[in-house]
Amino acid sequence: MGTLLELGNCTLDTLRDLAGRPATQVLTPVPILSETNVKTLDVQQATLTAKHNLEAILIYATTQLAMWLSKPEFDTTTAEMDNEEQIPEGQRGDMMRERRAPRPSLSLAERLRRGMTGEMGADLQSLLTKSKPILARSGDVDLTQVLSNFLHDRVIAPA
Repeated sequence: MGTLLELGNCTLDTLRDLAGRPATQVLTPVPILSETNVKTLDVQQATLTAKHNLEAILIYATTQLAMWLSKPEFDTTTAEMDNEEQIPEGQRGDMMRERRAPRPSLSLAERLRRGMTGEMGADLQSLLTKSKPILARSGDVDLTQVLSNFLHDRVIAPA
């Protein structure tokens, strides 16, 4: 998730830089070969490519966070039962007494879940908010609002 967020923020910075340049400004001094002819890369083409890239990153990051959080937590009782079968009969009584000892208040899975919904969710929401004005300029469907609503309804709010 951190890598996706960083990639999204870098793409957003690139789009901001491109927004301040004339659309027909050439970015590559040497022509680029395409299938039909030779042409140079201009700001308009680079902007379109970066917008598509940012949209893909936002979709992928949102769905990955939601999928990660939808995984069932590790079932420690099943794992403990599997380990019991390998322990000799005499030692099982000692282990049963050890199990009754107080457990830590939060499991590792729960701490990770909270971190993902809290910090990562907030970072992704921030990226969506910052991306909205730049992506809205293209006149296409505003995916940032759809993703933001999904993130809030399915990831951040249920936590």
